[in-house]
Amino acid sequence: MTGKKARNIGQRNRYYVRNSHPAIVSEEVFDKVQEEMARRARLVLKEDGTVESSKTKYNGKYLLGNLIVCGDCGASYRRRTERGKVVWRCATRIEKGKEECVDSLTLNDEWIQKVLGEAICENGVYDEELIRNNVDRVYVFHKNIIIYNKDGHKLTAAL
Repeated sequence: MTGKKARNIGQRNRYYVRNSHPAIVSEEVFDKVQEEMARRARLVLKEDGTVESSKTKYNGKYLLGNLIVCGDCGASYRRRTERGKVVWRCATRIEKGKEECVDSLTLNDEWIQKVLGEAICENGVYDEELIRNNVDRVYVFHKNIIIYNKDGHKLTAAL
């Protein structure tokens, strides 16, 4: 014994003991947290088993930042305040310029909330909780937007 720490990389037997002490959190809570962390990660697991980096980035502050996607380049939309108005704009267009994402549109925050409220919410008024629970993605194209619900249905709205 030298008193120095050394990693056991096969010199001695290793043992794994299950349930040796009480857990701090339940397995159910642990699994839910792992799912949420995977959802927020920039890595996307594809159907064929490969992992790919996503162009979108999780936005914990604004729900629409996680939902609105540019139909031209696939980047997420970001919230900006321009001339006192809140707008949503393609991240590629913001970072690299209009030449990189020619057909991306700037969406007025009030307009997109009105459209989502009319399309998703029962009373036609924007309700963030209903949008969070029902909408998977909102793709913005040059002449329309397509709202994909979590149940597989899609709705189209003209710009």
